[in-house]
Amino acid sequence: METVFECLMLSAFIIAMCVLIYRFAKNKSTNIKAERTVAWTMAVGFATGVVKELIFPPVRWVLMLYAIGTILAYTAAAFSYPYHSVAENNEEET
Repeated sequence: METVFECLMLSAFIIAMCVLIYRFAKNKSTNIKAERTVAWTMAVGFATGVVKELIFPPVRWVLMLYAIGTILAYTAAAFSYPYHSVAENNEEET
């Protein structure tokens, strides 16, 4: 039963990470520093879960949920930084 609730919790966090990625991709973030901190904190939390599942492996598919969460949290953290195209960087240098 504990595994079922852990999977439900992970599913909710994965959905939250997808929403955060969407907000970053559409530039709808209002407090970018707080959301960036949340993304990095969740990435560390998911990575810690991966390590826990590797050490104590009761069910392997829970490891996959932690791994997906880690990837999504890192993606959200990467999207939180401003994007500059190569053309914009060339214009700034001249």
